[in-house]
Amino acid sequence: MGIGIDKIDTNMAMFSMQGNRLQDLSNANLKGKNQTNDDKLKASAKDFEAVFVKQFFDTIDSTVQKGEFMHGGQAEETFKSMLNDEMAKNISSNPGTSFGFAEQIYKQMKSKS
Repeated sequence: MGIGIDKIDTNMAMFSMQGNRLQDLSNANLKGKNQTNDDKLKASAKDFEAVFVKQFFDTIDSTVQKGEFMHGGQAEETFKSMLNDEMAKNISSNPGTSFGFAEQIYKQMKSKS
């Protein structure tokens, strides 16, 4: 069972939205010590990483065959998606567990302003 078209479309829309948010923040005047914009840029970079990590988890979950014993239908799918979302947010917000994408994105966007 593969990833459905709707999941792919939704995740691509989330990537696009986060990318646009990062671009808008990087275009802001961050050279002046405007801490609010700097914090927003960091938060957006973490959110972008979280979307990527969630897509990673959803892809992994799609490869697991569902058995009769543990398959809860639509409710299980919804719960699993929410669980993956929270795990991705936790991973990307903790420097010890982050994949490092947020930091790299932040540095690159900060240098462009």
